[in-house]
Amino acid sequence: MTDKNLARFYTIAQEIWSQLPPQARFRPVEDGKVLARHRAFLEGLTEDLVRGFYDTLFAHPPTRAVFREGERPLREKTLREWYLRTLAGPFNGQYFAWQALVGLVHVRRGVTNAMMAAMWGWLTEEVARRAREALPQGEAEALAGAWRRLAFTVTALISEEYLDAYLEALAEALGKEPQAFRHLAQQEAERLLRELSPR
Repeated sequence: MTDKNLARFYTIAQEIWSQLPPQARFRPVEDGKVLARHRAFLEGLTEDLVRGFYDTLFAHPPTRAVFREGERPLREKTLREWYLRTLAGPFNGQYFAWQALVGLVHVRRGVTNAMMAAMWGWLTEEVARRAREALPQGEAEALAGAWRRLAFTVTALISEEYLDAYLEALAEALGKEPQAFRHLAQQEAERLLRELSPR
């Protein structure tokens, strides 16, 4: 990724981040410390999580259809690298810009926000379950909470950039200015809601 593109996604991530209430989003310092404290434990889950993640996707026809034949090893490698980079930190602007970029990648690949959110849910539940089985209760809850806030924050970054990238791609394909296209989408949504409202 070029410096210009990185700067674009950094700006996008900062804008989305600013919309998330501080009490609800990931806390890079506090939550980052919890993840760092349990890094060895989490790293030990890597292969089980990667295998379970893709077993889940490949067992369901709509999510299986996203993948090309023989692609699974490459996608597993990508997930493994993301997971280990996440555990290593730091949780800085570059990290969150990278997460926003995933929204654009998902548009290109046909991964829906529903699929993405469901798999974040799967991953969050799996980490919490494993933590409850292996760690003292207080530490398990701290780890589950930090991971859950990371999941919510990254889900917000991916889904918002997905929507923006989708609208921008449609606007440019139709020769429209993206901001005007977004305004048109809002107007049409308002019209559709009026049609749906009882008179």
